[in-house]
Amino acid sequence: MDADLSRTVEDVGEIERLLDGRGWRLRFPPPLEAGFRSHHDDDALRVFRSSLVYLALLYFVMAVTALTVLDWEKVGAWPFMFSGFAVLIIAAWRISYTPLIRQRYQQVVCGLAALVMLIAAINPMLEQDPEFRTLIHIGGVFAVVVVYLGLSLRLPYAMLAGWGGGLPPLYIAHTWGVPLDWVLIVPTYFGASVLCMVLGFRDERQRRRMFLQGELLREDRRRIAMLAEELSRQALVDGLTGLANRRQFDQALSREWARALREEQPLALIFADIDYFKLYNDHFGHQEGDDCMRVLAGVFRQQARRATDLAARYGGEEFVLLLPGTGRGAAIQRAEELAEAVRACQLPHPRSQCAPVVTVSVGVVSAIPGSNGSEDDLVGRADQALYQAKAAGRNRVQFAGLFQEPMAGA
Repeated sequence: MDADLSRTVEDVGEIERLLDGRGWRLRFPPPLEAGFRSHHDDDALRVFRSSLVYLALLYFVMAVTALTVLDWEKVGAWPFMFSGFAVLIIAAWRISYTPLIRQRYQQVVCGLAALVMLIAAINPMLEQDPEFRTLIHIGGVFAVVVVYLGLSLRLPYAMLAGWGGGLPPLYIAHTWGVPLDWVLIVPTYFGASVLCMVLGFRDERQRRRMFLQGELLREDRRRIAMLAEELSRQALVDGLTGLANRRQFDQALSREWARALREEQPLALIFADIDYFKLYNDHFGHQEGDDCMRVLAGVFRQQARRATDLAARYGGEEFVLLLPGTGRGAAIQRAEELAEAVRACQLPHPRSQCAPVVTVSVGVVSAIPGSNGSEDDLVGRADQALYQAKAAGRNRVQFAGLFQEPMAGA
């Protein structure tokens, strides 16, 4: 628990340091970077299909606009290239329903975006009419904006698609001597690309900050939950011995009593009291007394062998074992084993009047709950058996039956 809490504090410190940073690098340390990419791509995938709908509407509007002003005698091959955008939109729609895009969103969309830029760069070369070519160049600005800002691509992938799809056809055309209208290319393709790079950097930086702030909130909630869990645990654990405390024992007893009543199964209690513990403290001091309590707590913890068994500190120098499903014979055997395990610790007790080492007096009760009793009666009889063990000379086990006693060994 302490290690987890310490790790959470370290994570919060790292996130706060990144939030305070003013660097230009769009990258986190590996664990955070992986978390950001997964978070970013999940969000991007959720809006991808809706983005395709808007892109299809934009394509339709641009097509209608072009057809309105188009001189069909000068159309050339432009409609065939322009229809490539429709093919890409349909292909993207189909791919959006495949596992591939969930696994490789950035790579797949980057490839599609590069094809968009390729078509956008070639389109003006196919038009001879200067006025219509100007409109095509302006339409290319939309393609640049979509690639950088409309597809949720991280900036490196957007740049790869924008420059990697647009520059090669321009270079090839220039090399082959194809006339290029640089007066339009520079302000549209180059100008829009640089502007969108700046905007894309700003947007990704903002998305990363929002992710860090979300992580900070998640870390705070995790830390609060861990602290609440620790406080809850401490509220049910004895601070000295580490065993369950009286509150946890009462809750467990009530729960197990109800279950035993429902299933008609036996329920056993073993109460133990350290013999002459006040004299032990007087002789050795309270520090040694606390150490003795911790040693015996370990013995009781070992006796809680099953998941349903519970070892608790009942109060003072009294301990209790709650043993669901344990009948008379098994309960007495467990009590004898407990008493012997305490003696085997060989903790010297010079002032004990029953043995030279630390011992315990043990009271045992086992019963099948019925309508004529309650868990308080079970505790009362176990405590009475403990009193009888102490009255009989201590360092011994005393059994007390209750209600419908199970057969020995049940």
